[in-house]
Amino acid sequence: MSIHTLVDRLCTRLHDTPQFTTQGATLFVDLERKETRRKYLPAEVLTHFLGGRGANMWLLYNLLQEEKDALDPEIPLIFGSGVLTSVMPSATRGNFTSKSPESYAILDANGGDYFPAFLKRHGYDHLVLFGKAAQWTLLRIAQDEITFEDATPYSGLNNLDTAAAVERDFKCKERKDMALARITSAGENGVLCAGIMGGIKAIWARGGGGAKMGAHNLKAIMIHGRPPEIALPADARTQNKAIGKKITGTSVIKNALKMVGTPFLYKPSRVLGAMGTKNNQETTWGESLDADNFDVYRPGMDGCFKCPVHCRNLNDMTPEGKGGWGAHALKGLKGNASYDKAQAEVEHERKKTYNGIKGDGQYDRYDKGDGPEYVTLGKFGPNIGIKEPEHVLRLNNILNDLGLDSASSGGAIAWAMELYQRGIITQKETGGLDLSWGNYDAIEQLLFLTAKREGFGNVIADSTRAIEKGHYPQEAAQYRMSVKGLFQSDPHDARILKAFALGLSVATRGMNTLRNRVTLEINARVNDDPAFKTALYGGTVSAKPELPMKARNSPCARVENTPSPSATSVGMSRFDTKLFNSPTLP
Repeated sequence: MSIHTLVDRLCTRLHDTPQFTTQGATLFVDLERKETRRKYLPAEVLTHFLGGRGANMWLLYNLLQEEKDALDPEIPLIFGSGVLTSVMPSATRGNFTSKSPESYAILDANGGDYFPAFLKRHGYDHLVLFGKAAQWTLLRIAQDEITFEDATPYSGLNNLDTAAAVERDFKCKERKDMALARITSAGENGVLCAGIMGGIKAIWARGGGGAKMGAHNLKAIMIHGRPPEIALPADARTQNKAIGKKITGTSVIKNALKMVGTPFLYKPSRVLGAMGTKNNQETTWGESLDADNFDVYRPGMDGCFKCPVHCRNLNDMTPEGKGGWGAHALKGLKGNASYDKAQAEVEHERKKTYNGIKGDGQYDRYDKGDGPEYVTLGKFGPNIGIKEPEHVLRLNNILNDLGLDSASSGGAIAWAMELYQRGIITQKETGGLDLSWGNYDAIEQLLFLTAKREGFGNVIADSTRAIEKGHYPQEAAQYRMSVKGLFQSDPHDARILKAFALGLSVATRGMNTLRNRVTLEINARVNDDPAFKTALYGGTVSAKPELPMKARNSPCARVENTPSPSATSVGMSRFDTKLFNSPTLP
């Protein structure tokens, strides 16, 4: 049965008009035939699955041909904004959903910035993309006007240059009167760890969405035009103010996320001995990557569409860079600051010493950017043996431009480095690259090779599939840190965090804490109150390693079934939800 038949059959069950007041259309886009069709999902989809990720899954279930390869254009790529995206504080996000070319399981990547909110306000809840365009195409959506633009001039461009070229050609400005979901050269080349970029840093990362979008010859989706304002009822505005106040008043948001971003998590993991290091051969790393070592390069914070948190730490290592935002913000903070309370008073007062990556006073575009998040800090810090904050910042900025998922590309590189360490591969296989731990120059070069699928980069581009693609011997599987064909998403070494370990093992899309993250298992303050934890999770929770694994079942099930699906269905950031981050959040 073809995708056209499945879409036709599904559309007979859908509606021609909205089924509730705030409902947006589902836009079916046949890229091969350059045809579109608007329909509205039944109200029952909202009541059973909410929207966003949940409704995406409903659509995929009805359109998936399981026997087909993930990169087959007959397998749709579906995007859905959360049901509350753009109308509630912190609800800024949406999901790309399909079959994953990286894991062969579910591709379901969550991201924010401005694209989900712009799409929602232009009148669409979901996009269902299928078929392969005859040439590289930019899908332009301007409320009721849908056009298929020639994207051949953008072929080969990476993230920063693609956005700049689209702004020039369409006389618009991203985040003002345009939002853009796009792939880079990595997606065009079918790199399995390529994501879909939604801004300078925002990425739908996990599962190979960039390669999937590239398989449709779809370079970008542009939402064109300033998004219309939404008139909210008075009671909704009142509730929004209360929700926003609750989110921004929480200690972890107010004192950590708004000031330094997610890198504040590095110190607790390091001190606890739960930091994945050298492909998880070790469990902690040096204090040189504690969040305060980045203060001197942090000029401020950024955030998603009308989000009050602003958790995206910017970076600027150039001579003109004005650092210092968030300096001393973590000093004295206990609980989330570390698990050794004396560590809360430790500050490193790192000075600005960067003089270009070669130390010659020469700077380029990768010496300034957005990030890093905690995942990138861990995956391109201890996981590959990097110690210098400046090296992490530059690698982060390169990853953002190349559109590479830092979790999967970092996992693939760390895997290769351990194989190199053990002599399973040598410079003969790496094309002369010295993959010793912490070799910055080789890692930077390898990222560019990966995006192009050149040299040993072709091996990294095949991610967890490197053995079956013939790059490594079967012996290499012993050193691959993955579940369901997906490298671990977060930097933790889960062996000390038992509920984390169980959550990673059973997470629906693979080894990913964004599906199951029992955060409060390791929160020092909460661990001192077993009765509170039991009430919160509906069962016993303990970080004590001697307890049997069955003691982790209740918290894992609660997280899997509550904050993960509900947050991604309504469009919220999971860092702003109770069980994922703080017990005092919504």
